[in-house]
Amino acid sequence: MPGSSPLLPRLLLIALFFAAPLSHGQESAAGSSAGYTVNGTVVNATTGQAVARALVDLNEQYAVLTGGDGAFSFDNLPAGTYMVSVRKPGFVGFGTGRQSYSIHGAIPRRMAPPHRIVVGPDMPALTFRLAPNATIAGTVTLSTSDPADGIHVTVYRQQVEDGRTRWVMGGNAETRSDGSFRLGDLPAGHYMIYTHPSLDQPQGTGETHGPVWGYPALYYPGVTDPSSAGVVALGAGQQAEADFTVTRQQFFPVTAVVHSSEENPASNFQILDSGGRPTFIPAHFDRRTGLVHANVPIGSWTLEARVYGHDQEWGRTDFQVTGSPVSFAISIVPIPHIPVIIHREFTASGAGQPVQSGAGMNLFLLPADAVAGGMAGGGMHPVGDGSTWELNVYAAGRYWVMANPFPPAYISSISMGGTNLAATPMVISPGSSVAAIDVTLRDDPGSITGQVNQSVGGNTVGEEKQSWVYAIPLFPSAAGVQDLTPNDDGHFSFYHLAPGSYRMVACDTQQDIDSHSPDALAAWAGKGSTVTVDAAGTANVQLDVLHVESSQ
Repeated sequence: MPGSSPLLPRLLLIALFFAAPLSHGQESAAGSSAGYTVNGTVVNATTGQAVARALVDLNEQYAVLTGGDGAFSFDNLPAGTYMVSVRKPGFVGFGTGRQSYSIHGAIPRRMAPPHRIVVGPDMPALTFRLAPNATIAGTVTLSTSDPADGIHVTVYRQQVEDGRTRWVMGGNAETRSDGSFRLGDLPAGHYMIYTHPSLDQPQGTGETHGPVWGYPALYYPGVTDPSSAGVVALGAGQQAEADFTVTRQQFFPVTAVVHSSEENPASNFQILDSGGRPTFIPAHFDRRTGLVHANVPIGSWTLEARVYGHDQEWGRTDFQVTGSPVSFAISIVPIPHIPVIIHREFTASGAGQPVQSGAGMNLFLLPADAVAGGMAGGGMHPVGDGSTWELNVYAAGRYWVMANPFPPAYISSISMGGTNLAATPMVISPGSSVAAIDVTLRDDPGSITGQVNQSVGGNTVGEEKQSWVYAIPLFPSAAGVQDLTPNDDGHFSFYHLAPGSYRMVACDTQQDIDSHSPDALAAWAGKGSTVTVDAAGTANVQLDVLHVESSQ
């Protein structure tokens, strides 16, 4: 264990952690007042080996780096509760602060919450476990035996966003001069790997003359159709190998005539594959001629156009390349705003009643296709006297409607032209009128109170046990799963719930739960307890804590 030593300011220590080496024992402490010593070790959750130079942080005030044996020590800490963060490049950290990445283009992933410890007399030694990140490595080989350097490789990771499982971009790399690539710092999960297309010569901004050759995009293990792509499952610390052999082929001219109500529209054009993912094939729009030019290999493709301005405009045309030049037209037309009619069936009175003059809720759209990420619409504004609202839409397509009412209101029903939007995605077509989203809000929600049969707090010293409680709706819902952490005595309460049945589970790790997939829900069948909540009623439940691997 490191001995007692003068302590550096926390910010300086963190700066040194990400820059120059620090000797073991340079740490931050609570000053010179008498207190307690906290000793511990950081280990690899997979191998059990010590993790050196991990940054251990208490309350974002005191910090220390572990030594070669993974040990750390804080001296003279006052008694009390502390929030502990631990992070180290190459591992999935927990707590506050930034997460380290070694790949470009990685989307920020949510860090696990900090651990809580109680410092006092007879303080036991602590052990914190960090899961190592995984790696995907491989080699791209060209059929011509030319050097395969500078080819972009992208990974898509499967994760739950807003209660639905989707494929999101997880990072990218470029091949080295020998064609090799490495994607590191990947959390455990499921991945698809994709190589970007590469043309023999850079493309200009207009029509090309003469044959254009290059290498098409491929999904691992070497297919062009994303529906046939392989899925690589990676556990903590595992490495997968993904090699590609790309065959040189001709890219054929594609010309699209743009029809738009706007003269010389400032549009963004992109080529999508048959799975709806961007291909990164250049598509150039010539405003003088109103033509889009691209060079595309044999296959099924989509040209998509978007115009961003006061009104959103959009266009999309599917086309086939069979071995000769292709010409077609694409129309860019306005995307309609969606009327939203809100009915308030309010019966309660007094404090907490929703404001009648406002919308009383937020709506946003989530693409129904599993390969698209991010919101595709949101932000309501009133129309006329405020009895009707409009929802902005950024692109045509199929969307799930996600609704967040303001407490104590809840969504009693949400539909569009008689279709239940909690169970069925809506379809937005450009240039056409749309039915209104019809929402009914009520203010007589139910609640669930309960007790976790494993104390998560108490007055004992050391690391406190943690748990998370989830209320999973067993009925179509536009709101998704609610979660919370119980009180120190294990008590918890969910408020403002829509009436219906819920599966209640308590887990010792944080979970991302897809409440809309039958397969995902089946994984929770028989676990926890099922309770039914009545309007303005309260259900009670007692839960045992389940040991479940984290989905973070």
